[in-house]
Amino acid sequence: MRVTYEELKQAFLNPLLKRNVDPTLALECATEFADTTAYGVLSHGINRYSVFILQMDKGEVVNKVNPELEKQMGCIEVYNGHRGIGNITARRMMQRAMDIAKDDGVGIVALRNTSHWMRGGSLGYMAAKNDYIGMCFTNSIAVMPAWGTKECCIGTNPLIIAVPSDPVTMVDFSMSMFSYGQLQNYALRNEQLPIDGGFDDKGNYTRDPATLQKNKQILPMGYWKGSGLSIVLDMIGVALTGGLSVREVTEQGCEKGVTQIFMAIKPVADANTMQQKFAGICDYVLEAAARCEDHPAHIPGHLLESRYQKSIEQGIEVNEDIYKNILTL
Repeated sequence: MRVTYEELKQAFLNPLLKRNVDPTLALECATEFADTTAYGVLSHGINRYSVFILQMDKGEVVNKVNPELEKQMGCIEVYNGHRGIGNITARRMMQRAMDIAKDDGVGIVALRNTSHWMRGGSLGYMAAKNDYIGMCFTNSIAVMPAWGTKECCIGTNPLIIAVPSDPVTMVDFSMSMFSYGQLQNYALRNEQLPIDGGFDDKGNYTRDPATLQKNKQILPMGYWKGSGLSIVLDMIGVALTGGLSVREVTEQGCEKGVTQIFMAIKPVADANTMQQKFAGICDYVLEAAARCEDHPAHIPGHLLESRYQKSIEQGIEVNEDIYKNILTL
């Protein structure tokens, strides 16, 4: 089904107001969820919303936004997120990284004890639209086997890198071949994955999303490479914050108090020269001969704005059962 942007935003707003979230914060949070869904990232928009509300009801997410500065060293600041509303806390932290970078060239904000940031790509995009290179990553509960193991012992630990090209060029990916949000999307459409996404219960490669949602035997992105990067990102987060590692988050029994890093970098190159070179890079890729005519090359992030505009003009496509459930929260 399709709903209008305003209808969807109101559906996100009402449960927050019922839970005594400050009206200004509630509107900001609801807008973030609506924007995420309008950009086509249903996995961390509408499809994630009920889990977010459940975490708030359990006290795993606090219904406030109150990050507290704990340490400062040069261009690095360390904050305690006090498990506040994750998507708004994260926006505050990326804004602070940009504020630092405005004077110092680089701004790094390390955040411990926070909540899921929902769509991390919105943070990189925010930095790039303000003419910074934006980078951020988070750890998570252990939901993926390390390369060579059968037990879940590493996080999907998403990484975002955004560049201030026009339009913004951005990668936003978890360290798994497919995120759990994408597995849900394929399962809701009753589709198989386009490539192997993990192992079935017998240890064979599988493309069945429902199987992987259940057994959590998902493949790391790039096999051993994604596994190694997940571990290193977890270590960097802990080194900069003193916060919880994937192991410590997992030992709590739920995903709360995670660790996140936000970086903003001011480009050094002349703006006109930089944009000309960006355009040259994109042209070089797009003009290359396609391996398959049905799947031509594309530049990551360049379709975001057209998706958003289509959602605003034609309505936002959502799963009817999920939408109706949100109306009852």
